[in-house]
Amino acid sequence: MLPSSLVHDLSLAAGPIVDHVLLNGGPRTGKPHGEVSAVRTMTLDGFDGVADKWAPILKAAGFRIELVSVFCHSSPQVKFKSSAHPRYARATSPTRCELADLLIVIDYLDLKGAVDRRAVLVQAKMLKGGGFKPSGKEWNQHKLLAWLPDFTFESPLYDPAKRNLRKAPRPKAQTAEYAGIDLNSASPEWRHELTRPSTPWFHSPICLADYLASMAVGNPSCGRPAIPGGSDDWSFTVDELLRVTAAQGLTKGAAVVRGNPHTLGSMAATPLLSLSSASAVPVHLQLQQFFGVAASGMGGSGVGDGDEEDASWPDGPISTVHMLLGPWDEPPDR
Repeated sequence: MLPSSLVHDLSLAAGPIVDHVLLNGGPRTGKPHGEVSAVRTMTLDGFDGVADKWAPILKAAGFRIELVSVFCHSSPQVKFKSSAHPRYARATSPTRCELADLLIVIDYLDLKGAVDRRAVLVQAKMLKGGGFKPSGKEWNQHKLLAWLPDFTFESPLYDPAKRNLRKAPRPKAQTAEYAGIDLNSASPEWRHELTRPSTPWFHSPICLADYLASMAVGNPSCGRPAIPGGSDDWSFTVDELLRVTAAQGLTKGAAVVRGNPHTLGSMAATPLLSLSSASAVPVHLQLQQFFGVAASGMGGSGVGDGDEEDASWPDGPISTVHMLLGPWDEPPDR
């Protein structure tokens, strides 16, 4: 990943962008007023703005950045066998719930073509009284993300095989984070907290700007390692979630553009869905190939500001934020 010396500058640059979009929205989205619109605004405008602010910092240090962000008002539904949650005794087995609202993936591609990947599932919830206060069936998803029981996807979009995310690569504790969102104060908030299977159910809060910067420099407490093309269940699932979302196509006629390919640098569009860690292809060509699918189009229906914030997330693709970082393979001033 990036040198740890960049973490302060990256966090400092990202903070005002996060605050601004939570307060006002952005070029593609209106002012957020609930969970759905907050995730949409952050996915389509927040991460885009962060990439813009990071680009000159990284260029000065000899690195480049690319971003593809896609919002879907949907989430993969999964089922798992489990006993009741200590806070929700009415759970049945198998239990069904959504996997998460958002997948964040950061790939660092070095000059030899090796990829260092960090990924995390994010479940967004509005903060109540300054904290997370799940109720009723919402504890089922906490059980899924904190205990990581074996699960299967409900939709035929996904491989029907059972997933065990407790196996390597570790640490498994960084598989999922809850994003706590507060839009009702003068200083809006999007913070991440880890889960655990005992009280306190949520812990280790960190603001989104610090989280993203730490993830980009490979801090082991932010994001879980994954292997592009890997056969372990976690790596395979990350690849699959990215692939299913990317296959949906882009509808530009929607009220809010659903896909937001953000490219910094002179990248051409060459369709290829994955990077090879053992590839002999030069880094600049791999960058072109990797994001070619985004440039050629993703799609689905847009989600307008009139959508009800308390509506359930239907089964389907997951919103994704996929960032690729890497060294310039020629001097930045060229």
